[in-house]
Amino acid sequence: MQTTDSLTMFHLSRKDGTPVFLHPFVRRGSTAHITQDTALSGSYGREPRVESLTLLRNELYRRIENDVRDWINERRFIPRFLIAAGAFLVTFLFLTIVIRDPLPVVDETVAAIVVAVVVFGAIGRRFEQSKVAGQRRVMMRSRVDGVVFSEDAFVLQIEELLHRCEEMEYRDAVESEELNDLARRIRNTDPAKTGQVVSYLRQLISVPPYRGLEKTLRRNKEPRRFEAQIRTGVILPALVALYYLLADSG
Repeated sequence: MQTTDSLTMFHLSRKDGTPVFLHPFVRRGSTAHITQDTALSGSYGREPRVESLTLLRNELYRRIENDVRDWINERRFIPRFLIAAGAFLVTFLFLTIVIRDPLPVVDETVAAIVVAVVVFGAIGRRFEQSKVAGQRRVMMRSRVDGVVFSEDAFVLQIEELLHRCEEMEYRDAVESEELNDLARRIRNTDPAKTGQVVSYLRQLISVPPYRGLEKTLRRNKEPRRFEAQIRTGVILPALVALYYLLADSG
C-alpha cells in the first residue's frame, strides 16, 4: 500500500489518444498531503504527448493554488476574525459617538458589518500572499515539476481494459465475462498497483460530475442529462465501468 510519502500517478490513453490521468488529487484539499518528503512519480502505457503532461501540471498547479489558499485561511482564521471584529467595534463606536443620525444603531451596525467584511477579505488576501503561503506553494509546485513518467506494462493492460469498456455500453461491460476475466488477470499481475488504480477511480467517481453519472449508471438508467458532458469528453462512462471491473474482480 502506498503512503503519502510515495505517490504514483497514472497516464491512460483512450482509444482516440485522449489522455486520462488517475491520481489522488481529486478532492479539494488533497494536495495538502504533499510535503517536502513526498516522492511523486508517474507511469504510462502508450507514450503520452508533451501537451498532455503540461495539461496535468497546470491542473495540479490550480489545485495547489486553491488548497494553499484554504490552508493559510484556515491556519490564520483566528487572527483574521479578531482583526475584523476590532474593525467592526471601532467603526461602530466611531459612528455612534461622532456621527449623530435619526436612526441610531441601525446605520452604525450596517456600516460596521460592511467594514468588518472588507477588512476580513483584505487580510485574507494578504495572508494568501504571505511568505509562509508562498514557501508552501513553491515547495508543492516543485514536487509536481519533479515528476518523471516512465513506461509500465501494467498500465498497458489497464489501457486495454479501458478501450474495451469504451467499445461497450456500461452494463454490458461490467457484466461481460471476458472483461471480468481480463480485470482478474490484471489484478493478479500486480495487486498493489491495481489497488492504487481502484483507489483513484473511487475518489474520482465520488465527486461531481462523476458522482451523479455513477449513480445513474448503477441504477440502470440512461445518462441523458450527462449527454453533453459525455460527448465533449468531460466525463467518461468507461471509467465507471473500469472501476467496477477492477474493484469486483479477483
